Amino acid sequence: MGVRLGIAGQRGFWLRCFLGAALAAPGACPVVHAQLDLPRAIHVVHLHGVVVNPKGQPVAGADVSLVKDDRVAYATHTDAAGRFDFEHAEGHYVFRVKTPGYAEAARDVVVEFEISALGRKQLYVVLGPGACSDDCSSVLTSKKEFQQIIRRNTRHSY
Repeated sequence: MGVRLGIAGQRGFWLRCFLGAALAAPGACPVVHAQLDLPRAIHVVHLHGVVVNPKGQPVAGADVSLVKDDRVAYATHTDAAGRFDFEHAEGHYVFRVKTPGYAEAARDVVVEFEISALGRKQLYVVLGPGACSDDCSSVLTSKKEFQQIIRRNTRHSY
């Protein structure tokens, strides 16, 4: 189940305009508050994982960051095996992975030191092709879902 957030600001202007025109008279552009389904934040105790391309091959040297209030709070790069690790991060962040030639991956994460969190589960990041938007990239905690995406992607050519 996703979290419902209203579209606000310039990014949602054209969508609001389109939805307003569809619901009102043609040519009119009233402000309409549309709803988007966004994945819930991932809760972990320790933030670490692996970044791969659509075929499941590790992506070395990818920029991995934790962003808070539009500022990078923590940053690292993936190693030769595509792995990353944030040792001492705690709080609510936007987790981002960027590297040339691939679509950016992003997801809300909450790093907390509570028993109720997912513990040391690792994140699996599958970057989409560069011509794609961030909708083609995935940030997952399920190894099963990760493997399904890789199997599906290996059937397609990128």
